Amino acid sequence: MRKIKITAELIPAEEGGYVVYCPELDITTEGETIAEAIEMLKDAAKGYIEVVGIENIPHFSEKIVKEELELVVNG
Repeated sequence: MRKIKITAELIPAEEGGYVVYCPELDITTEGETIAEAIEMLKDAAKGYIEVVGIENIPHFSEKIVKEELELVVNG
């Protein structure tokens, strides 16, 4: 077992509900409420990882060096 963290980016859908995107896994799903969208993402992420294998997802490779950067942009 291994614990990982993923990001849930929620966007209100035009027709109601929420679209939720996970950049680490590049998967998208949706739900009628924020809570439902997050649960749908968790289910989709678990299924995706089971099929692909955690070792085959570059974001979770132990060989990647990660740095947080701060940028100043116009706008």
